[in-house]
Amino acid sequence: MKKYIISLLSVFVSISMMAKTDIDPKYGEGTVPVDENGIVCFTQTIDIPSQLSEDECYNLLMSWAKGRFAKPYAHAGRILSENPDSHRFVFHVEQILTFKRTGIVADESEIKYNFSIAIGNDKITATMTDISYNYEEGREGGGQVFSAEEWITDNEAFNSKHTKFLRRTGKFRIKTIDLKDRLFEAASQYLTDNM
Repeated sequence: MKKYIISLLSVFVSISMMAKTDIDPKYGEGTVPVDENGIVCFTQTIDIPSQLSEDECYNLLMSWAKGRFAKPYAHAGRILSENPDSHRFVFHVEQILTFKRTGIVADESEIKYNFSIAIGNDKITATMTDISYNYEEGREGGGQVFSAEEWITDNEAFNSKHTKFLRRTGKFRIKTIDLKDRLFEAASQYLTDNM
């Protein structure tokens, strides 16, 4: 009987361990950073390519951002601040996240965020923050507006055991991380392509 119970326990532990591996580590715990004020803030720092000056990097990245945050990539993108002397700029962006699209229905949400670049000490720091979602805007009764802090953090996106995503919020976490990765990669690639 003891062997039977031990075998059942080991099977249960194995199944539990397998359930934890269902979440791609790219989207797992800790991949949505929250700053000391509780604000979701994605940041990436890269070295300035040796062939480029800080002024050249600033001008290239500003050019990239003006193109990237205009239609058709975004509904709206506007410069909130720019300072060529200190090599900093901030764009406010509104665009669509598409979760699923069929011939009849599109499951999507508007996402709003601030994207900033700060250049100094031979480093480029890209930041995506102040993220919010306007979900189901076209539905009868209006849509719902959620901040990233109440929607995609570790406490909000996972079930209580943190073994799988919640159906409603998990898709926002995945698509936001994918968007962040595409933006950071595109900015870095633009510099490489224009050296």
